[in-house]
Amino acid sequence: MKKMFILILFLFVMGLNAQEKSLIQTAYNALKSGNYEAAISNYSKSIEIYDKYSPAFYGRAVAYHHLGQYSQAILDFNKALDLEPNIKEVFFARGLSYSFANDLGNAIKDFTEYIKFKPESFEAYYSRANIYYLLEDDVNAIADYDMALQLNPNYGLPYYGKAIINKYQKKNDIALRFFDEYLKLNGNADNLKSEVERLIKEIEEN
Repeated sequence: MKKMFILILFLFVMGLNAQEKSLIQTAYNALKSGNYEAAISNYSKSIEIYDKYSPAFYGRAVAYHHLGQYSQAILDFNKALDLEPNIKEVFFARGLSYSFANDLGNAIKDFTEYIKFKPESFEAYYSRANIYYLLEDDVNAIADYDMALQLNPNYGLPYYGKAIINKYQKKNDIALRFFDEYLKLNGNADNLKSEVERLIKEIEEN
């Protein structure tokens, strides 16, 4: 599964003192700039001072995710959700961490919960489709890829997913059409162009 963005949440709430706000701001800036170790360090310092601020756990979880520490990310996402159940973005972000941790059942649950909250999220449908694909549930995978495209016709990645499924189902004409659609929309934006061209060549030579 291609790595996708994780929404970054940043809020100030009443009750944070100047030091805590400074640490949160520094952590947030580090997170945005991709300095994940610094983000974790500053979020952790903030949490040591005040451990009831949900966005601090959320932000630290995002940083852990980007460092590939998915189990720790999931723990922090859980804590963020415990502290503030209305932060529904946690379900999408935690779903990605579950995906990379190969906990596919919980990934499905989280993406489904997020879709209930934000049914217009084509990214969530695409992410859930990828999990269905990994579970060899082609029917639901195709349905979610189609929904992602319905919500955003210019989003190329679902065409790639649909092409792969059709290729393995030996529906080569359909697979070629979807690979072509993917290339028209995304080109090499996902660093998949050479792989797509290889797969097209493989189909054409058979």
